[in-house]
Amino acid sequence: MSNDQDEFLKELLADFRIEATEHYNSILEGLLLLEKSGLSIPDITIIEKVFRCTHSLKGAARAVNLLDIEKLCMPLETIFNSLKKGESALSPPLFDILYKALDVLKLLLANYDKQAGGIANINLIQIIRNLEFIHKNSFESLNIKTPVADIYDNEKELSEKENDTIRISSGKLNKLLRDTEDFVVVKSAIEFYKKELLEISTRYKDDNLTYIYEDMVRFQNLANRMVDELIIGIKSTLLSPFSSILNIVPKIVRDISNESSKKISVSIKDDHYEIDRRILEEIKDPIIHLIRNCVDHGIETVAVREAKGKPGMGTLNISVRKEADRNISLLIQDDGNGIDTQKILKSAIKNGIIDENRANKLSEKEILSLIFKSGVSSSEMITEISGRGLGMAIVEEKVSNLGGTIDIVSKKGKGTTFTITLPQTIAIFRGIIVIIEGKTYMVPSIFLEMAVLIKPQEIKNIGGRNFITIKGNTIGYICMREALGVEKRKSEANIERYINVLILSVNNNRLAFSVDEVLEEQEGIVKDLGPLLKNIKKISGVTILANGVIVPVINIKELIGEISLNSHYEDDYAEGGDTLTDKDKKKILIVEDSITVRTMLKTIIENGGYIVKTAFDGQDGYETLLNEHFDLLVTDIEMPRMNGFELTENIRNNTAFTDLPIILVTTLDKAEDKKRGLESGANAYIVKGSFEKSNLIETIRRLI
Repeated sequence: MSNDQDEFLKELLADFRIEATEHYNSILEGLLLLEKSGLSIPDITIIEKVFRCTHSLKGAARAVNLLDIEKLCMPLETIFNSLKKGESALSPPLFDILYKALDVLKLLLANYDKQAGGIANINLIQIIRNLEFIHKNSFESLNIKTPVADIYDNEKELSEKENDTIRISSGKLNKLLRDTEDFVVVKSAIEFYKKELLEISTRYKDDNLTYIYEDMVRFQNLANRMVDELIIGIKSTLLSPFSSILNIVPKIVRDISNESSKKISVSIKDDHYEIDRRILEEIKDPIIHLIRNCVDHGIETVAVREAKGKPGMGTLNISVRKEADRNISLLIQDDGNGIDTQKILKSAIKNGIIDENRANKLSEKEILSLIFKSGVSSSEMITEISGRGLGMAIVEEKVSNLGGTIDIVSKKGKGTTFTITLPQTIAIFRGIIVIIEGKTYMVPSIFLEMAVLIKPQEIKNIGGRNFITIKGNTIGYICMREALGVEKRKSEANIERYINVLILSVNNNRLAFSVDEVLEEQEGIVKDLGPLLKNIKKISGVTILANGVIVPVINIKELIGEISLNSHYEDDYAEGGDTLTDKDKKKILIVEDSITVRTMLKTIIENGGYIVKTAFDGQDGYETLLNEHFDLLVTDIEMPRMNGFELTENIRNNTAFTDLPIILVTTLDKAEDKKRGLESGANAYIVKGSFEKSNLIETIRRLI
């Protein structure tokens, strides 16, 4: 195939991915609406739209030779055509198989360059047979046909809406916006030269220069307005409604509920509000993780809720609201058990996030904020959905990087509300110009709470660390030069009576940094450092000042993240396994009847820096425990003589092993198996199908 043909095919596939995603989302949204509306008389308009999307997706897949996707769309199209004509009826079993078919479709779309047989967990032939079987049974058992609306009127409505839009890749729009935002440098340059001209005309009192200065002011006003309107116009084309990421939530909740003996009603309001598509892309996965957490161990099972006197069906309410300051807030509220602050504290202390002395002084709000620290979790068991203490840290990091905030309100037994506030568009970067040891840097304005002048004697030393007091609040103090590792110039006589201090904050972590000079605030565009300089610490990129000088932009989040709020520094605990002797290493027992899996686990855990011994089944494992000391147990479930559940129960019934951490590593992935694992006393449950060696080592480190 020629290069021209290769490029043409790439363009076709790129267009297909955009179109296919739109069709998939419309099909899923329609299916969820049909299920929510009940099974009596379905909305024929929705059925018609889903049918059209399925038909269009089938044709698009055929055009780019993606035959597996085309094959799956055929029975889907047939089913919705029958529903449209009233020849078959909706039913719970039909919804179940349709959702499973959409799961397969999503995998096929994400891996369009592979055959279905080469994608894990896909049996395309079986899912097609299931669709054909349930359609046939539904067709044969239907006695009353559903009334059919005028199809031609529906088609006219849909075509008019489709003609209002034009499809263009987000990549092209993003590039156009980046190029447009570079005009901000022009605004800054005009401002710089205007000031220079004013200074010259004032110094020499030249009437001609005064007229030129006035002309430049008028030109500046015009240029600023044109640039601002251009940027706002381009940004508006990148706005998308929250519904584009929230439309999959009901299905996610439905799937998890079915696996965990829960009934949950989902309400989504005002998701028509729009926000920058780039922000949506960044925040989608964290939001989904947060929602899965609410469903997984926030909302109780039906039996537990009823035992507490609560309605058996839990509720998850999601709403979007537009704030007065051009921000958008997303509220995620459940009526579950609430967050157990004592478990949060215990997890934070165990993972070295905070010491017991400081823990006793924290307010409830400060305790709740600890869930955003990596490693902290309130879940009783570690699973692939929750309990690792990593997901919430990622949520906080994403929100913070986008210039947003996240707030938690939780009441024991009543539920939890997360409020995520984000800017509607990615704002033009603004920064404070500072001088440190004769060098110019920029501090992002978004992290600046205030700039103050203090006297040297206001700096107090408590327990070896420096603090200052601002408006009654004690704040840790450090020299920015030291924090950045900038070399100190030769000592000069200090005749300054005051010190310039910036109070910087990242998600309620506040520190005071001294700098030599604070100049002014400027707009700018941050450019990354490129691949050759990507490992430079504490610098996020560079920006161009109004006078054309390139200066580094300080990475405040990374800077503050490295400074511990306790009495010691976190890097005192940096990994350094080479210095450990065998006497210092933890000892782990692996119980697994498969010699292949046993060898694999042994190699992984030994490479993680642990001493490992193995046992070939549950009985052998229990006897080994009785004769030797171990710091942790990793066990399979399905084994001869004594299975993993029985082994765990026997261990928990022996007071000598009360605190022994137990990790179940198994192929059993049903909700009832995970529930039994928790009830038997296991601390973590890892499914082999989603197994990664990093997850295992990370879980071991968290437990011991």
